[in-house]
Amino acid sequence: MFKRKKVGLALSGGGARGLAHIGVLKILEKNKIPIDFIAGTSMGAFIGAMYSAGPNIKKLEKDFLDEPWKKSFDYNILPTQGLIKGDKIEKWLATKIGDIDFKDLRIPLFVTAFDLKSKREVIFSKGNVTEAVRASISIPGVFVPLENNGRWLVDGEIIDPIPSEILTKAGAEIIIAINVNAAIEKEPLLNETAVKKRDQKKLPSILGTLLGSVQKEESRISNYDLEDKNINLVINVYLNHVGMLEFEKIKFAIRAGEKATKKSLIDIKNLFKQNYLASIIDKFDGKEKVEEVVAHIKDVGKTASLGKILEPVEKLGKNKQLKRLVKTLK
Repeated sequence: MFKRKKVGLALSGGGARGLAHIGVLKILEKNKIPIDFIAGTSMGAFIGAMYSAGPNIKKLEKDFLDEPWKKSFDYNILPTQGLIKGDKIEKWLATKIGDIDFKDLRIPLFVTAFDLKSKREVIFSKGNVTEAVRASISIPGVFVPLENNGRWLVDGEIIDPIPSEILTKAGAEIIIAINVNAAIEKEPLLNETAVKKRDQKKLPSILGTLLGSVQKEESRISNYDLEDKNINLVINVYLNHVGMLEFEKIKFAIRAGEKATKKSLIDIKNLFKQNYLASIIDKFDGKEKVEEVVAHIKDVGKTASLGKILEPVEKLGKNKQLKRLVKTLK
């Protein structure tokens, strides 16, 4: 009779900061917030693939906590194409989700990458999931690009840091975006003094310099990407002190994701109240069976953890059964 609106989750990239997506999913799952579509780039694609293959956040979190991530980076001796080969990470993902195709995922998934040749975005929704994710995590200069169908693919975050448009095209009516690259802008340092004395011992490595620059650029383009988009809610996770490859800070990142999502729960539930209940009230004209309307409202309340209905009782008509239900939910 009545159908709830479909929900799409857009997961940003961010390297180790993307592990905050695990915390986000923990809170959404705990509060029974439905997820009908997931779109992800870079680490967002990685987490999205694992959750889409098997929506079990406890297992997903354990898989990441048990992994010695520093051993997962296969560095190139002569990094002519990238500092990290990426083969070990790809194999690890394959052991967790299997040799699975997009069509076999429990939740429809979209993975973004960037084609270096044609300079355009590539969105995967067919074929091997692991291969698509390997392309999406290929941070330029850090990971070796992935060749696929004659294209040289790198991190999709270059062109689409928070992939939400594809969710709308897929049929999502409520879009929730997770931005783990949120950052508080700092004022420039004025009247700084240049001195001749240098501390060579504290100079960052090539990788540290590259990733630090990429991290700042990600924050900038993520903020820009969120403007004028058809997104209902953005959950910003602030992880300024987590570097892109600092996977040892996984617990901190997960907790940050949980905390940010908890703060947004009221807004999330309001989205469901506005969409579900407004639809029910607008369509209810007394012709439907009262039992069906009551059952659906109860189901909505259970699924979205609504707590209470704010709309005037009068809009539901004079039916006593509906009035009693509203009173119990208030």
